[in-house]
Amino acid sequence: MQTGDDMNRIAFGRRLNAIRTEQQITAEKLAEMCEISAIFIRQIERADRLPSLPVFVRMCNELHVDPHFFLDNSLIWNEDDEITALNEKLRALSPHQFSLVMDTVNLLIDRLSEQL
Repeated sequence: MQTGDDMNRIAFGRRLNAIRTEQQITAEKLAEMCEISAIFIRQIERADRLPSLPVFVRMCNELHVDPHFFLDNSLIWNEDDEITALNEKLRALSPHQFSLVMDTVNLLIDRLSEQL
């Protein structure tokens, strides 16, 4: 029986293989680009191993792929779900309430920007 982790490894490996194949990049070439071995690329694609975070970031950068492409079914939290829920709450507000919320959010963003 496969666990959720196994399924995530399988999905990750399949996605890596799909994007690599789509971009016509060999395992050897991707390995060179990411400074790892081609054997390791094949192990990832077979779901035997997962990359470390630095290797994962290099893969995303070299393949020009958003990390969500690989993690889509693995993440419990989804930013789009949060944005949709917030949007629904904002739409339920009266025009006056909406204006107050927007003023507050804009003030908060300005203050956060000052701290950077």
